[in-house]
Amino acid sequence: MTTAEQDDAAPTTRIQLHGLDAATVAVAPGTTVRVSYLDDGRATLVGPDGRRTGPMPGPVRDGRSSAGSPVPRPTHPGPRHVPPPNIVSSPQQFNTHDLFVDMRPIVDQKLFCKVEGMNFAGSVKLKAAAAMVEAAEAAGQLNPWSIIVESSSGNLGVALAMVSANRGYRFICVTDDRCNPQTRRLMETYGAEVHVVSVPNPVTGLLGARLDHLRALCERDPDTVWLNQYENPANAGAHYATTAPSIARAIPGIEVLLVGAGTCGTLMGNARWFKQHRPDVRVVAIDVEGSVSFGGPASPRHIPGLGMGMTPPALDRSLIDDVVIVPEVETVRMCQRLAMRGFLFGGSTGTVVAGAARWLARHAHPGTTAVTIAPDQGERYLDTVYAPEWREQHYGPAGDLSRSHRLPAPTAGPPAVPTPPTSEE
Repeated sequence: MTTAEQDDAAPTTRIQLHGLDAATVAVAPGTTVRVSYLDDGRATLVGPDGRRTGPMPGPVRDGRSSAGSPVPRPTHPGPRHVPPPNIVSSPQQFNTHDLFVDMRPIVDQKLFCKVEGMNFAGSVKLKAAAAMVEAAEAAGQLNPWSIIVESSSGNLGVALAMVSANRGYRFICVTDDRCNPQTRRLMETYGAEVHVVSVPNPVTGLLGARLDHLRALCERDPDTVWLNQYENPANAGAHYATTAPSIARAIPGIEVLLVGAGTCGTLMGNARWFKQHRPDVRVVAIDVEGSVSFGGPASPRHIPGLGMGMTPPALDRSLIDDVVIVPEVETVRMCQRLAMRGFLFGGSTGTVVAGAARWLARHAHPGTTAVTIAPDQGERYLDTVYAPEWREQHYGPAGDLSRSHRLPAPTAGPPAVPTPPTSEE
């Protein structure tokens, strides 16, 4: 845009070019001109007949340039580089592989937590679920009329329900009464059948009872296909192919990797990769008190996810450098600490972060770089781990990190104005 202001005292016109104050030139009153630019940045006026009236005396200037310095000829910027949209046709195609949380403000250790719950299934189990279904399809084990069955305490069940819905299979999840109600509703929303076992096997506990029920389902219906996450090599293979290499790329200075132990698919896939490609990295397994995976005594556990009622068939102790056992009360307290920093993680994540902090406090040297894996998000634990009544029921007063963080009881009338803190506070 150009504007011209006629000077009544003399036949001159002041030209304003896109907000740049140009010098004045003499033109005949009433003349229509347009502006053109020379290579050196100076402007010329072009009359109606297309003839130039000569360069404007003096360069075009603006307030940001030194006097006399030419302004480059305006150019239209090319299209800005915009990354292509991430378009998926199935939910299992999306996963965030490069998100880490710096835990130093929370645990006072150089610990980076790889977040594995930023996907449509909400947990690390999406990798195992997708890999096992794909492997079964490749092996010709699944037909359009097949019924996928699996034992799960929750997160794998949600992931398999989602993948099965996308692939067109029926899915039956066999779980127990520790499974969160919200998790059950999620599976049912995807069209899954959820069978809840509440009476433990006298010898093998609730997990044994789940497996007994699952085997009975397979015996009754020949169309059932048990993926068997406990022994399926695709479980660990998914993490060998994706999780471990992404950690090594993102944190090249890693010295310690701390991974939670459930079925041990995540643990073994990562441990095997690092032992083969980065043997200098120590691999530490994190288990929960009451689990028998590493030889400890069995006892009741209230938080699903980590821990097993039997020795995991996939576990290879030769790939593990150390083991940390975490009491569940430390799990719920760590979950609260994380939430107070704005990170709402699940019970499994609370266990691995608490275990990692415990191990690093005892064994790390100053500056040790460690990585752990956050398997899940916290929304499914709002009625359990994050519910004060539930914590009180199972852990007593020790389950609360700090009662001072509880909201006060509602009172009638307008809220009181808080008193400013004193210097002693």
